[in-house]
Amino acid sequence: MAKSIETIWKEGFIDDDSVIIPKITDLYNQKSQNLVDKFHRMFDINRKAILAGAVVVVAVSTLIDLPFIGLIIAAMLVFLVYIGNNGYKQLKNLDKGSSSYEYLKAFAEWRTEMLELYGKAYTYFYPLFFMVLAIRFRFSEDARAIINFIAAELPDTLMIAGTPWFLVAGFLAITGLLFYYGRALYKIDVDIVYGPSFRKLDALIAEMEELRK
Repeated sequence: MAKSIETIWKEGFIDDDSVIIPKITDLYNQKSQNLVDKFHRMFDINRKAILAGAVVVVAVSTLIDLPFIGLIIAAMLVFLVYIGNNGYKQLKNLDKGSSSYEYLKAFAEWRTEMLELYGKAYTYFYPLFFMVLAIRFRFSEDARAIINFIAAELPDTLMIAGTPWFLVAGFLAITGLLFYYGRALYKIDVDIVYGPSFRKLDALIAEMEELRK
């Protein structure tokens, strides 16, 4: 009975003299390289997109006479790019001379470290981003109209820095929720952009580990 592909592959990992080893190695090297190269491109595009977004934010905010707000948001985006640049340098320094399995394991460890670092950054990015927009809105004409309406309809409403207490409470509640769930929101963003590639990576590593047993 002919051997199954899985049996042949297992023998190729076990038997150093097996003629199938070069083919197996080439196959996994190609799959690994294609997967990592795809992630390289996606990660590089993401960094450039964030940087372009920072430039657009500054330009638009200047046009609508809100340069200070634009600069704050742009600075936050540039900080994310800075983190990405450092991570990209580490990614390029991974030892490509090692086996495809060892390289993928190193890549997976790098991914875990970067997700942890970005997760911490976004824990502060989301609430700060909301705070900047909310504070800017507070001093807009629309906000003043709303506050004046509330003051007229509910004259006994407690005011905090000229703002109804329940609006301040809502602002603090949303800021707290964004801080608490910032990491989870970032994971959702990552899964949307990189989820399919990460799942392929984990599946390939698991497959290689199974065949190495």
